[in-house]
Amino acid sequence: MERDPRRTAPDGIDGGATSESRFTVVPRSTLPEEVANRLLTLIRERELRPGTKLPAERSLAGMMDVSRPVVREALRALSLMRVVDIRQGDGTYVTSLEPRQLIAHLDFVFAKDSVALVQLLEARRVVEVGNARLAAFRITESEIAALGDLVASLAGCIDDPDRFSELDIALHEAVCAAANNFLLAQFMNIVSTLGKVSRERTGGLRTVREAALRDHRRILDALRAHDPDAAQRAMLEHLDHVEQGLRPAAGPDDAELTAEGAQPAASRGQAR
Repeated sequence: MERDPRRTAPDGIDGGATSESRFTVVPRSTLPEEVANRLLTLIRERELRPGTKLPAERSLAGMMDVSRPVVREALRALSLMRVVDIRQGDGTYVTSLEPRQLIAHLDFVFAKDSVALVQLLEARRVVEVGNARLAAFRITESEIAALGDLVASLAGCIDDPDRFSELDIALHEAVCAAANNFLLAQFMNIVSTLGKVSRERTGGLRTVREAALRDHRRILDALRAHDPDAAQRAMLEHLDHVEQGLRPAAGPDDAELTAEGAQPAASRGQAR
């Protein structure tokens, strides 16, 4: 198909910021995944930025030399990933690409896949133990007071699983904020979103809530004392208790949660 070489700015792209040539032609036999991957590459390379309106479906199909159904399926897949927002009657836009938004749909995966849930617990140990240690050095008096209020609120709603879960998340995010590390905060955004799955599994057990309250008091005491070793130890013990609480709530398909590899840090010989 002949193309006008003078045309450098396809519909929906401002001022030639991304030229037609950057939407490289792909083989006619391509799968929608290849089209989606090309668009993801443009986003990673910042040639398509958050909020950018993509060319119309017909234009994209012509640029990449594929059929419109292939483009439509690729965009639908990116929409499910929360990478693009398809607005009926308006067009398709790159989303804000915020971490929480991009991983929001993964809660379904973590709810069904015990292997993924075990890996989430491992990630929480890496991120949140580090948060607690840094927070012990950096936490301010006002942040300590706010954490104290959260712990008191947790004690007051011990019989309300939903409210307890909300405050539990808020407390862990407050510890992260006290650590004052931008990158850890981004990781924590992901951990907090996915961590709702484990809380849904265990939140109905009062014994788990009571153990969490005791753990949070120990974390607070360590932070109040500005003791990084105690803060690290208290957070790690808390996450061990979270994992232990998941076992009674595990279903018949959750062998990973009761397997050798899912044992708490203490029994795996992790340093405290």
